[in-house]
Amino acid sequence: MSKIRKDIAKSESIKRKPKFIEKAAYRSVILSGILGGVFLVLSIMLNGEFITIFTSNDLLWVSIDIVLRVLIILFFYFFMMISIGNYKELTGKPIDFKIILLIFFLSLIQSFKNSIVFSFTLIGLLVIVVYLYVVQEN
Repeated sequence: MSKIRKDIAKSESIKRKPKFIEKAAYRSVILSGILGGVFLVLSIMLNGEFITIFTSNDLLWVSIDIVLRVLIILFFYFFMMISIGNYKELTGKPIDFKIILLIFFLSLIQSFKNSIVFSFTLIGLLVIVVYLYVVQEN
């Protein structure tokens, strides 16, 4: 008799795991979306020149400022791709190429004021897209 109860308990725990995994996946979608939004706001503040971090014209500080701006844009793209990709996976649909291009162009628009930031952002975005394409194929 105890063996039957254990089997029932095992089958109940198996039924609960997909709901738990699905709940964790939705949390991942929300958390990635929030992080993407935070990086979007930071990017708009920095690249729109509403906030300046370094006022010195020293080459070191200017290069650090450019690297920070580029990394914030790349983090925005990366987290938004994770969020949308996870959501599409949960709904059972593949991510559309239009959505990838939309986020790609939104990321480039953020860096439009500074040509150096724009060029490094473009290179970084292309590297991320190629990386995600290669990882998806495996």
